[in-house]
Order: sequence, then structure tokens, then C-alpha cells
Amino acid sequence: MSARILIVDDEDIVVRSCLRILAGSDYAVDVARGGAEALEKINETAYDVLLVDIMMPLINGLEVLEHVKQTRPDSEVIILTGLSQSKTALRARELGAFAYLPKPFEPEEIRGLIAQALARRRAAGERPAP
Repeated sequence: MSARILIVDDEDIVVRSCLRILAGSDYAVDVARGGAEALEKINETAYDVLLVDIMMPLINGLEVLEHVKQTRPDSEVIILTGLSQSKTALRARELGAFAYLPKPFEPEEIRGLIAQALARRRAAGERPAP
């Protein structure tokens, strides 16, 4: 069964870029265009890995991360951000983020982090989300 990935970003260019990077993989990829939509999808579906932007209106990426770790603690979250503030990165790590990746990023960085996150789930004995 393929891994389930959720891309959470309100910027269309970032969503399209992530979709292009993951095209051809055997991942099942969903998209949420903001924090509120992400919370709905997370409540409905167990994702293996989430790519989550920090800066979004209404519900930001750190709030999404907190919700994921409360409701789907086995899911791995990779934070994507245009912010280079170390305080934000530290807070994301404290909340349980797997990784913190500044934008712009290279395709290999995203692919590599997803592979590492999935390997961590496998090592912990987690199976891909149904």
C-alpha cells in the first residue's frame, strides 16, 4: 500500500511545485489549501507524512502541527516555511515536527525528507496509513 501524503499550503505555486516533485511516486497525495481544510482532512484520513506551511491565514502551520500530534501522533510532519527564524524552527521541533525546511527548497530535499520520515515510521513498526 502506498504512503499517504498531505500537502498543506495556501500558496498555489508551492502546492503545484510539491505536486510536480511528487509526480511519478507511488504516494497517494492530497492537498489542503489552508489550515481549516487541513484539520478536516486530518480528522477524516490518517496521513503518513504531512508537508505543512507555517504562514497561513486563520489557522497557521504550528496549529495544524499541534492538531496532528494530538489526533494522529504517528504521522510525521515536515514544516515548510519562508521564515528563517530559529525561534519558529525550535517551536516546531518542540511540537513534534519531523523536519523544518526553508523555502525555496530543492526537489531532492523534499523527496529525501519524505523518505526519511517514512523510514522512521517503518522503524517504529508503523504501517502506511490505510
